Amino acid sequence: MISVTLRFYGDLNELLFTGCEETPFRRRLPGTTSVKDLIEGCGVPHTEVDLILIDGEPADFTRLIRGGEYVSVYPFFDSMPLPEADRLQQVPSHSRFLADVNLGKLSRYLRMAGFDTAYRNDAGDADLIEQMQEELRVLLTRDRKLLMHKVVDQGYLPRSDDPAEQLLEVMRRFDLFEKVKPFSRCPHCNGVLQEVPKEEIIDRLEPLTKRHFDRFSQCPGCGQVYWAGSHRRRLDPRVRKVLN
Repeated sequence: MISVTLRFYGDLNELLFTGCEETPFRRRLPGTTSVKDLIEGCGVPHTEVDLILIDGEPADFTRLIRGGEYVSVYPFFDSMPLPEADRLQQVPSHSRFLADVNLGKLSRYLRMAGFDTAYRNDAGDADLIEQMQEELRVLLTRDRKLLMHKVVDQGYLPRSDDPAEQLLEVMRRFDLFEKVKPFSRCPHCNGVLQEVPKEEIIDRLEPLTKRHFDRFSQCPGCGQVYWAGSHRRRLDPRVRKVLN
């Protein structure tokens, strides 16, 4: 048996399994293990960890724990400057996401903000992993065990149960506020919207819409037509603030 001391910082403490809440705490292990397995054994997926210090020195996930170490584990830093070589998470160069079955409303909000977000309400874990790898997408899920798969390079576990709060979390985590292109994607199917002349879709419009609106867009995938109607004003104010 070996023993190691751990301390988690910031919101990583919200993810710790029962028995690991009091930090720092000690864990006894049957033998040598990787620091990735050590951390995930406490409930924290590797995608949530930006910096690991072992006895004060930066380490990566492959570092072996042999006993007696003091391990400090930090969340993603969005403002504190760190040497890039020490960081374990990077802001991806693209903004393509894949949301699991529990994040349907978050996927709609991300699409409304203009971000390429894949979503299927019947996708299993194997489907998600395959699509993530094939399309090089950032995986968004509330399933921490799914994020613990070693093939998941980029992912995030929204902390809140509220979809509007989840949107803000994702925006902060991946530095998206300057990349918003509001109402440029179809919230239903993720297609890129195209402007369409009013006369081409006028037979699909209600009388008041015909009278008060002149600019329309349409999804080439599902055919849905959009305009700046009252449905936008009824959005959660936090979501409207992002889109504005």
